[in-house]
Amino acid sequence: MSKKKQEVESAGGPETIDPAIAALSYEVAVKELESLVASVEQGEVGLEKSLALYRRGEQLVRHCKALLDKAETTVRTLSVGEFEREVQ
Repeated sequence: MSKKKQEVESAGGPETIDPAIAALSYEVAVKELESLVASVEQGEVGLEKSLALYRRGEQLVRHCKALLDKAETTVRTLSVGEFEREVQ
């Protein structure tokens, strides 16, 4: 993967995701997101750190959504292919 930030389409247009986040698997990204949420909810961090964690969390959410969207597309493609084989 290149050092260039990954672009992800969102309702507001393309957004960039940090390459380190883009390299994470879905499972790792979700675990990190859960950890970030727990830290903020427990009040373990100050305002500035909370804002930084929020920004990272946004990127993690976008990354997870992109991975889920890709998986959904793959499943739909496979399902259509299976349906077409059954029809023939």
